[in-house]
Amino acid sequence: MVNKLFLFLILLPVLSLFPQEIKVAASTDTTDYLIGDHIKYHLVINTDKNVYIINPFFRDSLKNVDVVSISDPIVSENEKGKTTKFESILSRFDSSQVTIPPIKIEYRITGDTTLMSVLSNPVTFNVHTMKVSMKEEIKDIKPPVRLFNYLFLIYIGIALLIVVIGYFVYQKYFKNKPKPIIETKKEKILSHQLALRKLNQLEHEELWQKGFVKEYHTRITEIIREYFEKQFDLHALELTTTDSLKQLSKHPQGVKVLDITSQFLNNADLVKFAKFTPLELVNREMMVQAKEIVTKTISVQKEVEVDEVVNVS
Repeated sequence: MVNKLFLFLILLPVLSLFPQEIKVAASTDTTDYLIGDHIKYHLVINTDKNVYIINPFFRDSLKNVDVVSISDPIVSENEKGKTTKFESILSRFDSSQVTIPPIKIEYRITGDTTLMSVLSNPVTFNVHTMKVSMKEEIKDIKPPVRLFNYLFLIYIGIALLIVVIGYFVYQKYFKNKPKPIIETKKEKILSHQLALRKLNQLEHEELWQKGFVKEYHTRITEIIREYFEKQFDLHALELTTTDSLKQLSKHPQGVKVLDITSQFLNNADLVKFAKFTPLELVNREMMVQAKEIVTKTISVQKEVEVDEVVNVS
């Protein structure tokens, strides 16, 4: 009994990394369409809150239909978990029975770099031609409607007037205007100092407070990825989050910040790719984590060169 309890306590942290539940349901708004109709294809994924869905590649599985549009995913949360909805508009110009095969959904769990997947259900519907009644009388084709009128000439006149006004404004205010002379010099600085300088500047701009949440998360992760490149010689700007974490785990200094970096990058991915709207607490915590990643790895002293503006005239 003691051995079983000891084994359960060891496995408990591992088991908590896996989601309690993930359900995928694919469907169309009906099963009967005419040739050329818009076919709404829905994909709904219900997961726990700690699951991050990687946007699936629909076009690879929708080869037997024409793809009109694929909308961005809509993510919503409640006390029971998280729902991610994808919607695509399809069409087909040949009558037949069509089956959309299962869609592969890849996902990760927050705090774990393992990539997992699940398949949706296949969806079948019929596309047919319009039924024609042979008993009805054939009607004449309506004559063409004449669209040309004087409004066309008015639009041309307005466009010419705008061009003339723009030309005179350019001649008066912009042409031959002296361009500012900017002189720069090379400045040597330690990579961690450069990263902290950029983070402080980003914090001062207050992007997320002004509503630019996605831009804030994009900028802050670029600063950290650039820091990894200069500090650890990792190609972090070109790698996915999963690959970046794998490379970081192989570096003796990178291991120190592997867990916090995983949480930091996964939270940013939710905002940038899954349209997730974070709480203010998460936005503040992102800056705290970014500075902690830098300060915990300053034992590696890497010097870099940056351009510094010294004169503007």
